[in-house]
Amino acid sequence: MLEKTLGQNGFMIDSYDDPLLALENFKPHSYNLVILDIRMAGLNGFALYREIKILDKKVKVCFLTAREMYYGYSDIFSSLPANYFIRKPIDNELLMKRINQMIADDEFEAIAYKYCL
Repeated sequence: MLEKTLGQNGFMIDSYDDPLLALENFKPHSYNLVILDIRMAGLNGFALYREIKILDKKVKVCFLTAREMYYGYSDIFSSLPANYFIRKPIDNELLMKRINQMIADDEFEAIAYKYCL
């Protein structure tokens, strides 16, 4: 569903269900934004974020999280701005607005998720 929404809005997408494959296929300096799900098997979104940032320090990364998990993660990672986190379920219109804002914002440094843009 997320890939479809992004594709319909003109984004080119590299999508992976396996975080290790996403890392293996990550192309530094090729993405406007990486969206990472926090909860993934094998390598969680935060661990994948750290590995991606080693490869590309400037890539913008955003995290997807279940609604019930949002406040726990945003409290734990209070050093990250709240707009680094997108709560699921996702409203497509709001998602596109947030993504376009993050891409346009030169100050926005990171976002992470299961699907790599």
